[in-house]
Amino acid sequence: MSVASWGQKLSPEDAALLKGADARIERYRKAAAKVVVVDAKGKPVPNVRVEWVQTRHAFLFGGAALSLLNHTDPAKEDLYQKQFGDLFNYATVLTYWQDTDPQPNRQDLDRLTARVKRLNEMNIRVKGHPLILAGAAPAWAPKDPDKVRDLNQKRITDLVARFQNQIEVWDVVGDVTTAGGVQNGLGAWARKAGPVQLTADALTWARAANPHATLLYNDYKLDADYTKLIQDLETVKAPLDVLGLEAHMGGGAEWPLTKVWETAETFRPLGKNLHFSEITVLSDDPKADHSKSWPSTPAGEKRQADYVEKMYTVLFSHPSMAGIGWWNFVDGDWDRNPGGLLRADLTPKPAYERLRHLIHEKWWTPQTSGKTDRMGMVTFRGFAGHYKITVQAAKHPLTIDADILSDRFNLINIQVK
Repeated sequence: MSVASWGQKLSPEDAALLKGADARIERYRKAAAKVVVVDAKGKPVPNVRVEWVQTRHAFLFGGAALSLLNHTDPAKEDLYQKQFGDLFNYATVLTYWQDTDPQPNRQDLDRLTARVKRLNEMNIRVKGHPLILAGAAPAWAPKDPDKVRDLNQKRITDLVARFQNQIEVWDVVGDVTTAGGVQNGLGAWARKAGPVQLTADALTWARAANPHATLLYNDYKLDADYTKLIQDLETVKAPLDVLGLEAHMGGGAEWPLTKVWETAETFRPLGKNLHFSEITVLSDDPKADHSKSWPSTPAGEKRQADYVEKMYTVLFSHPSMAGIGWWNFVDGDWDRNPGGLLRADLTPKPAYERLRHLIHEKWWTPQTSGKTDRMGMVTFRGFAGHYKITVQAAKHPLTIDADILSDRFNLINIQVK
């Protein structure tokens, strides 16, 4: 798509970013793969057809599944799940302390367990969010920082171990740079230990409970305090994998694309993969009175769709970006606002359709085939992700699963009988 066709007038800087996006996506999001077909004796099999079909992105396109399994009408629940699964390969579920432990010595994990189970069945990767957030302590939690630390060590260890084969990604700590100002036990722990030690301890407990999990630190305050925190965590060798960057935007106050890019560039030198982990873009009339109602509007939905298409294109083209998480999937799921990709009646907004086109059409490798050469080889280039590769050899085709990764040349050996 040419820059001129984006609809809204762009600044020269934003236009330049978009102009270069397709080339960056080709460079950073796609990879070459070589399929080598041999027979039972290891000899090359020439002139056989090999087909490859992409089934999932490696890049995490996700959303917060805040109302999953909440619908009393089964038809609406089915529709919600279909709309979610048709767009995303990644979901955020809530694991706030106040939700998982509403009373002393009594956990309530039934809803969390059911949601995680359903998402696993849908072949959607799951992130728990978050394990520690200072503003989400249960009312019963002690004020003593040492007791709170001990309780959270046990809680993190138990939760991460319990869901070891079901939740692959964890926002371990969120917003710790401002946690010391919160007047509860978590805030007291943050003041006593300091942001670095609190975060390092929590990351260490999570890594011990599941050595294979992907561990994030997540924050809305994208400033020098965040950068210094990550540098200090690196100094103490805390097991941190990904940096989560939040971007909640009011209607009509969307970030310039240059700010989106520069935010990613600010954190890129820290050497971690990045997630824009919480994105909200509203589809309202920003001039309306939202005190009593906060509706989506046709003009707001067009503005939202235009911006979302551009923002996702810029983010997907950034070399350090590994995931994007939309926050409230349905209007009103969070903070009453119309920041959903679906309206309250579960009908898709234009932004949903734009993203579905990008993720599953424009940024998707079409089903393709080729024939092996005299060395039994055939090559292709496609978006990083999971593929089914079928060799049409002998009497019965052979299909295997393979992951194509963007940071290497992918060699896939297939032996046929």
